[in-house]
Amino acid sequence: MKNHILSKIAIAILLLSLPTSLFSQEKLISGIILDSLKNPIQYANIGVLNKPIGTVSNQKGEFNLSLDNSYLSDTLKISSLGYISKELLIKDLFNKPNSSIKLDDLIEELNEVIVYSNNLEPHSKGREKTKTNQELFFVVPDMSNVNLGAEIGRKFSIGKEPANLTEFKFYLKQNNFEQVRFRINIYSIKKNIPQKRLNEKDIFSDINKDFTGWVSVDLSNYDITVNQDIIITIEWIEASEKGDTLSLPIFAPSLSAIHYYKQSAQSKWRKYRLISTTMLLNYKQ
Repeated sequence: MKNHILSKIAIAILLLSLPTSLFSQEKLISGIILDSLKNPIQYANIGVLNKPIGTVSNQKGEFNLSLDNSYLSDTLKISSLGYISKELLIKDLFNKPNSSIKLDDLIEELNEVIVYSNNLEPHSKGREKTKTNQELFFVVPDMSNVNLGAEIGRKFSIGKEPANLTEFKFYLKQNNFEQVRFRINIYSIKKNIPQKRLNEKDIFSDINKDFTGWVSVDLSNYDITVNQDIIITIEWIEASEKGDTLSLPIFAPSLSAIHYYKQSAQSKWRKYRLISTTMLLNYKQ
């Protein structure tokens, strides 16, 4: 009897936490993201600004997002590495099916960090332990377009001495997808949350056939050099139609660790202290 009551409470909490769009009439916003030459931009982040609902454009630049009238006064934000972000009123998009949205090129100068090759030593930071009953899920079953673009990450303390990043590793605890694609993002830190991506190119990691275990991402060809503490995240950007489970091991409490989570493409960052995810960073310094 007690377990039955607890189950009812858990269901009630879940229903209260779900977006209102599940219980009211929805409208579909669809379109294609293009660059200045009208070429499609793949894996652009598209979402309601500061709200936990969003998606990512596919390899053809196309996207679909279901929203209800409660979002009429909100803003849809579109962003992609190397382009100027764009914000549009959702009420204007409701009446424009299959919109073509153009992003202009972003031209900026990055601060150069020089690493002197003499006497560089290998270093490793992060957590290697994988066995835990706790886990953090990327996927919300039956809500696949709501949290595509979700990011999970952790802080790595590098210090002010220049360091060349060579390898990033993370551990998949559960996965029943035939194919999954992640994007690895490396951020600077401001006010203790991710600020600006430091990698100049997208870094992808493809997972096939229900794979679980350690995933290694070679960073040596991207020439990423930092002289500051950084946050590295795993962003879920694509998956096969079949599958509903995708998770990472998580540890709590974990002294001095800081965990970061973004529920969807344009939602706010959430920061959790004393929580750690199984990720490793190798670099030379």
